[in-house]
Amino acid sequence: MQRELDFKRRSDEERVKAAGLVLDFDEIARRGTMSKAEVMLAKGYGVYSSRQHGDHMLRVTNPGGVMTSAQVRLLADVAEKYAAGKVAYTTRQSVQLHKVRIGDIPKVMRELAKQGLTTFHGCGDNLRNVAACPWASDCKYRRIDVLPFARETQAVLNACRDLDNLPRKFKITYSGCGAGCGQPWINCVGIIAIARRKDDGSLEEGFRVNIGGGMGWKPFVAQELFSFVPRDKIIALCRAVGLLFRDHGDRFHRARARLKFVVFRIGIDECRRIVLENLADEEVDHSAFETGPIDDCGLPWPERPLTEDDPRDSGGRAIQRIMVPKGELSASDLRRVAELAEIYGDKQVRGTNRQNLAIHGVDPKNVPALRKEIEKIGMGAEGFFGIRDIVPCVGVTYCPLAVSTTRNMYNLLSELVVQDKYREIRDKVLIDITGCPNSCSPYRITDIGLRGLRIREETGSTEGYRIVIGGREKKFGKLFAELKEADCVTAVECILDTFLKLRRGDETLADNVDRVSVARYVKEWENA
Repeated sequence: MQRELDFKRRSDEERVKAAGLVLDFDEIARRGTMSKAEVMLAKGYGVYSSRQHGDHMLRVTNPGGVMTSAQVRLLADVAEKYAAGKVAYTTRQSVQLHKVRIGDIPKVMRELAKQGLTTFHGCGDNLRNVAACPWASDCKYRRIDVLPFARETQAVLNACRDLDNLPRKFKITYSGCGAGCGQPWINCVGIIAIARRKDDGSLEEGFRVNIGGGMGWKPFVAQELFSFVPRDKIIALCRAVGLLFRDHGDRFHRARARLKFVVFRIGIDECRRIVLENLADEEVDHSAFETGPIDDCGLPWPERPLTEDDPRDSGGRAIQRIMVPKGELSASDLRRVAELAEIYGDKQVRGTNRQNLAIHGVDPKNVPALRKEIEKIGMGAEGFFGIRDIVPCVGVTYCPLAVSTTRNMYNLLSELVVQDKYREIRDKVLIDITGCPNSCSPYRITDIGLRGLRIREETGSTEGYRIVIGGREKKFGKLFAELKEADCVTAVECILDTFLKLRRGDETLADNVDRVSVARYVKEWENA
């Protein structure tokens, strides 16, 4: 039969979505199976098929990474009943429940709803979890508390049925100051709070907005869309960018369907024109939006604020972080974290973009006792945002797309970086490990990044990694080597030792690579 030719190029996924997005998970549970189309559509409900046959991952959206202790307790209960007793945290502050059987999916969704939690839009071609600086409400450098904006953005855009079907995932993040701890340069929309001086001498708060950043197989640094957007217009702007993406994203080549390719293809100026047109169509006043240079007049921030050993909020209360090995913890340990938040903190638990947890609002005199309790459950209470704070994606443990056992590499590197010789650079190096080009652990923006790949051998192939060094958000890491897994630890040791030898002053590894070049590091490796 002749295939219909309507001259509108659409992928098979787009044809499935066009037929309808609604799924009945009770019927799916009763039937005990999902069709290929249902598997694809289920992602929009936060349900993803795992590597192991019959297992599913459910991703709980958690804007800004903050949950109440009651929500955390419920999450622990659900994990104990339905997810092999474990909970995983992601680099975008979401929560993942693995090993969920198909018949239990609707049960999990109903249980989560009891405390206002949902998996809706946890995955799929739609708005994803809206992330924020992990210290959003409490950072002393913040211009604006961006947590309420992250929550409102999630609520408003998730309620827009005309944004349910986008070409691919749509990621938004908020940062409270120019330090960009919410990672604004690698997201579809990166929003940075600023404070500018008005003509009358007063300060006006607003946002600088960047669009078109992203990782994956083809990385892009976001470009500035507006240098100033009034705070009461930021939600409307996010929707207008969503409409730009909906109408101009590639719906045939899924590998090129992200917003970053729209910006690359038509240019930032044309994107701005379309966004302003979208705002005008919805009668949103954009007369105060600016594109010219804007000086931020707030308190200066350090290059890496999150490296502080004993961080305090603007009121002097302590922020105590909890290092979660490999980003996964048991239900019983998570339940204990909720108890600790109630005993010592503000009765909330926060997820960070390095897969860790945090308790805020701690009386400084109680920090030593809280740290002892954290260590009792086998987690770290210090060394955050540094060489020991390694971030792996789940790799082949769960993910069907991964090609490497990232958690094995985590174990191997964790044994290396605790050596005494690296004490002096403990806050100068970040290490990320990802299992495939999708970069769920954003390996290109850290000092040392490892990306899983297969290396050809005489017969077949073996597991290996592409190692890049010197990365930061606005300048991605450069290739150091592609090596078999067995050689990677030795290579990382050589990189760290070279840094110890060559560093000057307060340099980070990325600073040092900029100064001496990647070639110098490669030469040290070749001569080792």
